[in-house]
Amino acid sequence: MKDTALLEDALRTYINRRCRRAYAHDLRNGLQGLFGGVDALTRAARATKPLAVPLDQLTSFVQQAITNHERGLERVLDSLAPEPQSPVAVSMRELLMDLAKFLTNDAARNNIRIRQDFSDDLRVTAPPCRLRLLGLALLTESIDAQPSGGETRIAGRTVQGRVQFEIIDSRTQARPSSFIEEAVTGIVAELSGVIESKPGANGGHEVRVQLPAS
Repeated sequence: MKDTALLEDALRTYINRRCRRAYAHDLRNGLQGLFGGVDALTRAARATKPLAVPLDQLTSFVQQAITNHERGLERVLDSLAPEPQSPVAVSMRELLMDLAKFLTNDAARNNIRIRQDFSDDLRVTAPPCRLRLLGLALLTESIDAQPSGGETRIAGRTVQGRVQFEIIDSRTQARPSSFIEEAVTGIVAELSGVIESKPGANGGHEVRVQLPAS
């Protein structure tokens, strides 16, 4: 049996390379805010008549843009080279919604619509970086399995002390097994959870993950 830590490291390396475009888009968004703020301040400094927007508001805008860009950098660094993290309470609903937003451009390139259907907050206690890696692995696999377009639905609920979330897509062909599946299964097992992957009842594919609720 392969070492789970090695598989997880290999999965993170693969995901970082796979999501390079999405990381770059995140960083560009932060820089655009900074450029917009600096441009507004430059025009304000050159203005010869009263400003439409007060200077203090422009300054606050630039400060917020800097904060947003710093947060974006932290997210990228946490994904590329995460520090060891202790288990904390995490909302899987918020995490999966954030990942869906992060992968919006990837989904659009494949003409894939991402739908979301959550009935509660889906709170679990685990290292956030491992949950993020798990979510990215499952979502990118779903997107890549539909190169000609389709739909990915993310749903979740908490039932009898277990958080359950599903990723259901409309792929028409099964993808060959890879180390990704083994790595994901290992991560879920170490989080005291179970994962099930199977063809959908009405076609497509379903992945269901259950984790202990907080």
